[in-house]
Amino acid sequence: MQHCNSVFQAQDIWFLSDSDEFLKRKLYIASCPICQKEIALYSYCSADMKNYYEKYYYSGGARKIKERFKKDVVSTMLGFKNRYKAPSGFKYGKNIEVKRKGKIIAIKQYACDFSGNKILVKTIKNND
Repeated sequence: MQHCNSVFQAQDIWFLSDSDEFLKRKLYIASCPICQKEIALYSYCSADMKNYYEKYYYSGGARKIKERFKKDVVSTMLGFKNRYKAPSGFKYGKNIEVKRKGKIIAIKQYACDFSGNKILVKTIKNND
């Protein structure tokens, strides 16, 4: 999203149900980091999937559009992130050594994502 000559990420994304005329409807919600105005970006495709549309709403218009589409919300990005604490999207592995008295007694392997979520995959014990 962009406003006040700056580009920034949406703070939340609402995924809206499809209607007869429009598909893949989303409402991106953010506030401008410079002027603190509330901004909403409504994006959708035509039913024949030939045209893509975007429309920005600012301040009062953004609040009105949020109220209007509240009943059409299927899921939200913040709801997804809060519901699923396990890593999702791009993942990477992280190995952590467990030491006791200077000797490695085990290695713990974690699956991590770039949002800070991690889950223990397995523990390898050292039998020295």
